[in-house]
Amino acid sequence: MKKLLSRTWELFSSNVFAVVLIGILAAVSLLGTAIPQKESPEVYLKLFGEVFYRLFSALSLTNLYASPFFYTILALLGLSLFACSYNRLMKLIQKGKSDLYHWGSFMSHLSVLMIYIGVVYGAAAGFSGYAQIEKGKDFSPHDWPFSVHLNDFNAKFDAQGRPLHFSSDLSVMENGREVLRKTISVNDPLVYKGIKFYQSSYGLTGLLEIRGPGGKAERSPISKNACCVYYTPTGQKFHLVEIFPDLHVLHGMSMEVYEPTMPLVLLENIGWLATGQVLRSGEYTLKLLGATEYTGLQVKKDPGVWVVYLGFLLLTAGVGMMLYVKH
Repeated sequence: MKKLLSRTWELFSSNVFAVVLIGILAAVSLLGTAIPQKESPEVYLKLFGEVFYRLFSALSLTNLYASPFFYTILALLGLSLFACSYNRLMKLIQKGKSDLYHWGSFMSHLSVLMIYIGVVYGAAAGFSGYAQIEKGKDFSPHDWPFSVHLNDFNAKFDAQGRPLHFSSDLSVMENGREVLRKTISVNDPLVYKGIKFYQSSYGLTGLLEIRGPGGKAERSPISKNACCVYYTPTGQKFHLVEIFPDLHVLHGMSMEVYEPTMPLVLLENIGWLATGQVLRSGEYTLKLLGATEYTGLQVKKDPGVWVVYLGFLLLTAGVGMMLYVKH
């Protein structure tokens, strides 16, 4: 038993084993980048076909960063970093080395372990997600004691229609009153109780009325992020290509601000549909009831970020000590 424990410790404290684990982690991360994560089945079926979709699902490749395999690699790497750092510290103490170079080398190795701990702790105790809020409405997850209200959204474009700047006017509401208000933009988030709200995207969301045979009408919410709109009683599918804020796009004109004045949608194999217009498709009639702006927010909480920062400071100090002695 002692021999087994000794060999196991020797394996985990090997630099080669740590490098191999880092290589596997890098390869897995590249795979997670190549295969979209946490998408709907329709997305994978369209990109890879049914055979590969079933294979990817069986191997947890569509939710790779939450798979047991990924967590196992992280755990093994953490144990390896700890073993390497511990052995290096014991050697320094036993040999009585007090020169800055060797201690700087130890600090550099220890910093990698600290960064690892910070990342893992942040992933376990924090979260990262996406919120889409329509203008004039709130975003309020059930377990939060506050909500975020979108007062207004603004965007400006150049002569070619490319976005120059877009921002969201947000209010934090708690116990029925506004406790914080800020206009956020890219790289300038709103921060409240350790939770950061980053400006991520924007667009329009609308309401499409679909009237089928017999006169029965269904109202379906639509947005740029929606792949399709289904008329549920018969399974009839209407593919939404895009929503536009007004008629400028039809005349090659750019928009100065992103404000829906006369919204219209483009439906695949059907055509353009403006607000209030009725369009027939087979036995169905379609009518766009209107559209409003929404903002897309990246919502993030990372309590381990300070451990990561401390690790980088330790790494800088360790490398600095090594370079100072060397030169």
